[in-house]
Amino acid sequence: MTWGVLSSSTFGAASPDADTIGYDEAIENYFYSVLTEDEQNELNSGMGGVPWTKFSDKFVKDLGWLADHERPKRFRLQKTYKELCSLISLENRLAAVDKRLKDIIEELEPGVHQFWPIELTQPKDKPYPVPYFGMVVHSHLNCFRLEECDPGHAEDKSIGDHIRYSIRGKSRADLKGVAMSRTAIGSHHIWREKYLHSPWFLLSDRLAARIQDAGLKMPKHYPMKDV
Repeated sequence: MTWGVLSSSTFGAASPDADTIGYDEAIENYFYSVLTEDEQNELNSGMGGVPWTKFSDKFVKDLGWLADHERPKRFRLQKTYKELCSLISLENRLAAVDKRLKDIIEELEPGVHQFWPIELTQPKDKPYPVPYFGMVVHSHLNCFRLEECDPGHAEDKSIGDHIRYSIRGKSRADLKGVAMSRTAIGSHHIWREKYLHSPWFLLSDRLAARIQDAGLKMPKHYPMKDV
């Protein structure tokens, strides 16, 4: 069974209100001090300035491993949180996981996804007590099957060669009718769908079971329809 993890549209335990510290400066230093003028123009299409989305897109798209300067490392939480989810969304669409979830993912898929330690600081410079790691999932699959979805649960939003599908995907009942191919999933345990904006992440039944057994606090996630 596939599980779809939904992103949060409001601040909370799954999406804390946090500002990145030092990331913009690191990207600007790389762009202006390391790249040649020709390389800068190629990256920003001659429009001038740092093309920020070219860097932040690497958090969510299949664009390769992040270099050191591309990895945000410090975040300042705008309020004190009693308990964050084991999987959280940070600024610029970066995902982060606590050590318990990181260890489970790496046990199931060693060396597949990228992790690095991050620092979460609460108000009054108090460190958040649980270690977290930035995470970039490097499995981008095409498991979604529009023709197998229950009526009304998904639609084709493609324009020309640009393939894009949309699902209702806001509740357990919505995700229950969204079809995923077991064959395409294969032995993967956590991935993003190439042509779906939501769910945020997809989990295998085995990973979801490990998460439940460990008692991890997670964002909303619901079972989907395997075909």
